Amino acid sequence: MAPSIYQHLIEAVAERVKRAEVFEDVRCLDGALRCQARDVESEAFYQLLAQPGNGGGGEVWIGLHTADRWLSESIEADLLHSGDKMEELLEEELVELDYDGGPVPIEHFRDDAKVYVFRSRLEMDEAGSPTDPAVTDRAVKILLAYEACFRQLGDMSPSDELV
Repeated sequence: MAPSIYQHLIEAVAERVKRAEVFEDVRCLDGALRCQARDVESEAFYQLLAQPGNGGGGEVWIGLHTADRWLSESIEADLLHSGDKMEELLEEELVELDYDGGPVPIEHFRDDAKVYVFRSRLEMDEAGSPTDPAVTDRAVKILLAYEACFRQLGDMSPSDELV
């Protein structure tokens, strides 16, 4: 069970991203916020995940998750063909949201459950806490930037093909 300090962050972020109306569904879970991607044929969701540490600290991760290998590969193919870097595309979206929290590196891998993950660690200032409004603001902006960035890649948006 996630400590209430992280659950407070999850619920505060959920409240704000619901108002953005860019996700199909927004759900608070124990230790995570799951936002279903809109207009995607396969299972794809954005997530804020709290991973409490043994010493009372912990990490918070924000990212895109999909078990669909083809969706992950379509995103990778778009990046390869365009020559763009994920971090640069994300940075452009963060600038649009007036984010001032510094660079946001992205990890990309397939986890043990065979889910393809694109994720970034939410940096908290040394004095910052998950209940700090500045941390909530940072998390909201990164989550919305992820959605705006990845919506443009691969098969993350509805097809424009004529039937």
